Amino acid sequence: MSLLTPLLRTDALTAVFSDEQLVQGMLDFEAALAKAQARCGIIPHEAVEPIVAACQAQRLDFPALAAAAANAGNLAIPLVKQLTQVVKASAPEAARYVHWGATSQDAIDTGLMLQLQQALQQTESRLQRLMHVLAEQVARYQHTLMAGRTWIQHALPITYGLKLAGTLDALLRWHERLQQMRPRVLAL
Repeated sequence: MSLLTPLLRTDALTAVFSDEQLVQGMLDFEAALAKAQARCGIIPHEAVEPIVAACQAQRLDFPALAAAAANAGNLAIPLVKQLTQVVKASAPEAARYVHWGATSQDAIDTGLMLQLQQALQQTESRLQRLMHVLAEQVARYQHTLMAGRTWIQHALPITYGLKLAGTLDALLRWHERLQQMRPRVLAL
């Protein structure tokens, strides 16, 4: 974590974009891929459980993963190799179906989209809480007078509730944009 991380995002969002979640998102892709392929008859049903059971970030060697990623050019190649070895230790036949027919980019992109989905859910939740609290303050201060401002000078009086309502209005527009953006951004 950098010194600026707490200033720029919450602990919850920092956790969403941690190395563990990055890897877990890619492993979630691998588990879902195996399940879908078995349902379609592409891989044997017996291969699914060992693959899914191995798709846990804590089962991988992160320092080795980082070192191998530098040589591979991406994280997916060494991740799939490690995952295959974990599966092979318990189910040698199932290991041959890890990442079957997929590309590194499939795993990387889907993992990232899963992280973004979590981040957007948390952001929306926090935004809704903020709008609720702000709406309460708008009602509370609807009659509280304050100096209006124009061109850095005092202007006619306004209410503090009205001032807060302007901020609430902007947040409501951003909430609407967030809702409209989700289906476009979260494409897998």
